[in-house]
Amino acid sequence: MEAKLEAYRTKKRREAMVEKAKNSIKGAFSWQEQSVPLMSPKLEDTDDLDSIASEESIDISPQRSSTITQVTYFLYFLLWATLYVIALQFEFGAVYFILSALIFIWKNTRSGPRKKGEVSAYSVFNPNCEAIQGSINMEQIEREMGWGTHS
Repeated sequence: MEAKLEAYRTKKRREAMVEKAKNSIKGAFSWQEQSVPLMSPKLEDTDDLDSIASEESIDISPQRSSTITQVTYFLYFLLWATLYVIALQFEFGAVYFILSALIFIWKNTRSGPRKKGEVSAYSVFNPNCEAIQGSINMEQIEREMGWGTHS
């Protein structure tokens, strides 16, 4: 049990370091996408460096600037609102609204493959049947049902 706990803590520490690296890269490139940092930050803990190096390569996808994304979404909204006003003029507003809501739901439902390292909500699809944080396993249910509030 202690070995599993230590492995879990190591994994969480590694994920936190990767997230920190992603955030620092995102912060460095958010104001200027073409600039490249001259010096790379030095990692103080060599154990963490070894554990990261031993893992498979991690995909870090470049993100677009947040202002560009916000402007794009604002333009999409303006286009939708303009078409909605036109649909209202032709007394087609309710149908347009319902159809656009269905299209919005369809576009935001992901049906593609999972990203590398992403865990599934169903533990049977994860390596070693690892459950996501906050889920209840069968032993916990049996324990709670068996003893109830008597413990």
